[in-house]
Amino acid sequence: MKKLIVFFTLFLLFIPVIFASEGHMKLLAVTETDSGSYKGASADLYLEVEPGTGRIFLDTFPLSKIDTQISTRLAKETACTHLNIDCDYFDFFYTIRANSAIVAGPSAGAAITELTIAVLDNQKINENASITGTINSGGLIGPVGGIKEKINAAQKIGLKLVLIPEGERISAVDGNDSLDLIKYGRDNGIEVIEVSDIDEAAKYLIGKSYKKETKSLEINPIYSETMRQLAQVLCNNSKETLKKFDYLSETEIYGRAENYSRQGFDSYASGAYYSAASYCFGANVRLSYLDYLNRGYSKKQILGELNEIEAEIKEIESRIPKLKTITDLETYALVKERLEESRDNINKSREMADKNINESLYSLAYAKERVNSALSWEIFFGKPGKEFNFNKDVLMLSCQSKIAEAEERYQYVKLFFPDALANTGATIKKASNDLENESYDLCLFRASKAKAESDVVLSTFGITQSQLSNLMDKKAAIVKRTIAEQTSRGIFPIAGYSYYEYANSLRGQDVYSALIFYEYALELSNLDAYFKEQQKTVRLPMPSLEEQYKRIEKLRYVLFLLLGLILGIAVTRIYYLQKFKSKSKRK
Repeated sequence: MKKLIVFFTLFLLFIPVIFASEGHMKLLAVTETDSGSYKGASADLYLEVEPGTGRIFLDTFPLSKIDTQISTRLAKETACTHLNIDCDYFDFFYTIRANSAIVAGPSAGAAITELTIAVLDNQKINENASITGTINSGGLIGPVGGIKEKINAAQKIGLKLVLIPEGERISAVDGNDSLDLIKYGRDNGIEVIEVSDIDEAAKYLIGKSYKKETKSLEINPIYSETMRQLAQVLCNNSKETLKKFDYLSETEIYGRAENYSRQGFDSYASGAYYSAASYCFGANVRLSYLDYLNRGYSKKQILGELNEIEAEIKEIESRIPKLKTITDLETYALVKERLEESRDNINKSREMADKNINESLYSLAYAKERVNSALSWEIFFGKPGKEFNFNKDVLMLSCQSKIAEAEERYQYVKLFFPDALANTGATIKKASNDLENESYDLCLFRASKAKAESDVVLSTFGITQSQLSNLMDKKAAIVKRTIAEQTSRGIFPIAGYSYYEYANSLRGQDVYSALIFYEYALELSNLDAYFKEQQKTVRLPMPSLEEQYKRIEKLRYVLFLLLGLILGIAVTRIYYLQKFKSKSKRK
């Protein structure tokens, strides 16, 4: 009986281990030689997923020469998002074993993502295949170096298939020569295939397609009409002011304002109302500046106008309603962002009033028009949509999570470009200040944009000029699909769609800015993920691992009851044995 009790106790303790899911795949990398050059290397990548609380553990031996912790987190996050699994239920144990100190880091991102998808979905990885590539927002697979050397390593360990990032087929070698890596692989008995995203790679590595059905993007008619009205007001204002200062048409300021206004009306005519509003805002700033210059504002007049703008800012802030929908949340962030920019320019205008009157007047004009812009965005408050409970604790956690994500990606970029993204670092600091000041809504908005800025650098790392157009097409398609999925659930991400539309308008004139706004759109179209516990909808059936977790809890309950029954029987038996012995002694 004692042995039986011990068995059941140990069984209860080892339930998490019994129900762990695990997987393995070969990892391709490079290692540095004594001469400073690189040669191909391989490693074993293992993953165990157990019931837990969302923690990530990484064990590498020898230590990777580039931080792999960050890319592991990004890969895990991408896999969970792609499968629509709440990974807060699980702990992830990643192990990398190699014979030499490999250079892993970002180039392992795609492999880690695919293995994570396979384990979460209870699928097996093709052990005769591997992949090299970074993992970027939207599940895109980005470029890496040393592919020829990695193909050599694949041949050495007997692999038959190597997946490489799309566009990396032709590799530069010494001098002006180039190498076709697909042909090189074929000559060495390995099939080399280019892939663009984790869906495409999964077909070869997992043997399963995860491609989601593309939904049509239906623009919220309320948003469309409201934004049309907003753009109409801003653009008509610029049109009338241009007429007023027609006699100054030869000036540079007037010319810039006229150009912005023309772009605004062109966008309006094509139905791109956010773009129209943005261009006409730019025109109005310059026209207000021209007006102040023309009227010869004195320092006293400047300070008086600044005081009036400050009073208007306080009035707007005092009437911000309770937030109920994602549209409300994003509207609040857009309004608050504009009011803060206005305050910054008010301070700058005051500072420059004694130093440079023209700069002071320009900052005054910007502050005034930014308040007008905030007033325009106010009309989006209270629009119908799926409601959430944005309580303080949930908002705080969403802010903290987003800052952590932004900081990870920022530090990731700094590994390769130490002097890059100075403004992004400042934005993350502002988001941290928002967290400290309990301005969680604005924190979430800022940190999302900071994360997007780092993702742009990661997405374009190693991309040639000729590949940028293809990258933009893919980003645009991912954003469009994401917004379509949101609208189908009764959520309209007002900022996400606005930035998507603006990115489309920028494609022909500023590729990098277009990519930034696509990334902004992607980040701000998924904010509901941070409030999933507050949703008033029935949760979809959990994926297999979540079902396992629930079964574990039920099994524990049953086993504890069983153990209690066994203990009861044991105690009863011991009692009667003792009683029997006592009677025997008395006899």
